[in-house]
Amino acid sequence: MRTVFVFSAGERAETTAALEDEEQNGCLFSDWEPDDVTVLEGAVGFHPTWAVQIDISGRIDGTAEVHQLIALLLEHGGVAIDDYSAHPWTVQEIQSEAVIDGLRFFDFHAHHELNREPGRS
Repeated sequence: MRTVFVFSAGERAETTAALEDEEQNGCLFSDWEPDDVTVLEGAVGFHPTWAVQIDISGRIDGTAEVHQLIALLLEHGGVAIDDYSAHPWTVQEIQSEAVIDGLRFFDFHAHHELNREPGRS
């Protein structure tokens, strides 16, 4: 795996602000279905106004790294949602490898198998 370190000359607060994905800029839930936002609100007990978005290269599996980062980010509560289900995953569900609707958290292998077109491998 390749790693990039960025040592910004700007202030930490400015750098953090540049990385924020929040509702005020109008893009946080712009591509979400309203029902999915409602499920999220029910899971966390309020309407979230910010999130951390994690992009994982398709060139690597990344499952262990994602699980480790999620454990850190959800240490004090909250949920994570991946591209493979609309279920809001708690850290306990992720760590116990719970299966919801045939999938675990970040279970791209099973998602691919469940959604594979008949006759294609």
